[in-house]
Amino acid sequence: METTTKKRRIGIIGGTFNPIHLGHLMIAEVAYEEFELEQVIFVPTHISPHKFHDVISAYHRYAMTAAAVEDNPHFTISDVEIKRDGYSYTIDTIRYFQEQMGPDVEFYFIAGTDTIELLPSWHYIDELLQLCHFIGAMRPDAKEMVDSVLEFFGEKAIGRIHLLQVPEMKLSATYLRERLRAGKTVRYMLPKCVVDYITNNNIYTDVDSTSVLHTEHTN
Repeated sequence: METTTKKRRIGIIGGTFNPIHLGHLMIAEVAYEEFELEQVIFVPTHISPHKFHDVISAYHRYAMTAAAVEDNPHFTISDVEIKRDGYSYTIDTIRYFQEQMGPDVEFYFIAGTDTIELLPSWHYIDELLQLCHFIGAMRPDAKEMVDSVLEFFGEKAIGRIHLLQVPEMKLSATYLRERLRAGKTVRYMLPKCVVDYITNNNIYTDVDSTSVLHTEHTN
């Protein structure tokens, strides 16, 4: 009797991570557990085709992401998109990991609600839906939007776009950058190692760097 080998499941979470925050990490952790992933690979973009305003250098974004995932044994990071010239397209990244890991791996691209909304405009999206699964982290107010995306793809979405219920965390990188520039606390919003990196490198703010440091370490 022929036995079927269960494929390994690898999660990929891409983004500008400008900066990486606890919302990104929480979504990746819940997806890891719910979909029985072997690991989750964080892939900071070089130049995103969707986000190009107010984006700091890839060097800093990679360094912050690496620091944020270092203490989690099933999280890792890849610089594949940063090393690639031009825009970062997910289709190229998935093809790269397929080539590296072989045919016995299923890839699950982890995305937030805003990313799922943009899927119809993605580069080579029909091929992507064949090459990998999508895990969409759901906001409570996003059901109507997600339903419209699923309707757009029709049968192509069946078994390929999965919805993930996560604890509500209304964090955005834009909101955090605004707080950092205003010298306001980001405690419990960013990992401490990321705050330390931002402070030490004077990123996102022109105010005295000690103001951000102070708000992070006040008991």
